[in-house]
Amino acid sequence: MRLFGSRGLQRIYALVFLLMAPTHRCAASNAVYDALVGRGVQLSPHDTLQLPKPALPDGMYAQQQRQTIEALIAGRYDWDTFARESVVSPFLLKISDKTAETGPVVRKVDLYFVAYGSLNTIGGEDYLQKQLNLAATNNHSDDGGRTKVLSSDELRKRGIATGRNPDDPRWIAVASTLLGKVRISLTTENVKTTTSDSVIIASIADPRFANDAEYPNSWRSLSFDDAGQRQLGPLQHYVGLGSYVKATRLAEPAGAIFIEYHVAFVEPQGWFHGTNLLRSKLPIVAQEMVRKFRRSLGQ
Repeated sequence: MRLFGSRGLQRIYALVFLLMAPTHRCAASNAVYDALVGRGVQLSPHDTLQLPKPALPDGMYAQQQRQTIEALIAGRYDWDTFARESVVSPFLLKISDKTAETGPVVRKVDLYFVAYGSLNTIGGEDYLQKQLNLAATNNHSDDGGRTKVLSSDELRKRGIATGRNPDDPRWIAVASTLLGKVRISLTTENVKTTTSDSVIIASIADPRFANDAEYPNSWRSLSFDDAGQRQLGPLQHYVGLGSYVKATRLAEPAGAIFIEYHVAFVEPQGWFHGTNLLRSKLPIVAQEMVRKFRRSLGQ
């Protein structure tokens, strides 16, 4: 946050309100979330990237929530504009990346916006899969995405035990095409936890699927030959993706929910040959994601 001068006062006020807030956990125990904000996303055998803790913890009063969000959006949007009930209301997107001398680009994306609807909808049994389907088909190509929740039998065959609690981890296999140039397949471990104030859905690529015969963590380049026929490049292993979304009920205005989405991922050099193609498209993808989410939540 760029907060100096009068903006610095906003930051101080937000910090004071945060310290005054009742002490609550963000959500019930969530091992994937704890790993993401603790040791971080595994990017390589020796490197990790830690995701930030939520900007808006549980247990805040209305004024504390507003002060915290206003500090976050200071210098970009005013409260009434950012929090208005509209599909096209603004969102806050932050992108950071670093590139090693040799090796992939590591990107971190933080997205914040307000939507209107029911927190119970977000915490519903099928909402996670619905949102992943939206994400999987948001690939700007003729290839439809695939999203599959792995069954207990499929997990047992891979030596993964499952529990009976609905908040136990789910493993979801997703295949999607990125900008018509890369076909990526990932199997992620996902945990959803809820409180009366919020829902957290945390997801991380499971390394146990690195060489899986059916659902490998992998990617392949896409190209077209002179005859216009699509060509698939060799299968490449993929490692390095973790994310979580937190939906927090706002005390005011009525029906408002603050959404924050944090993700870190590795972008191999072979995806777009070292160009910033994906980074340049992220604001457009984020806008589409936010609008779809708002429409879905408002249904």
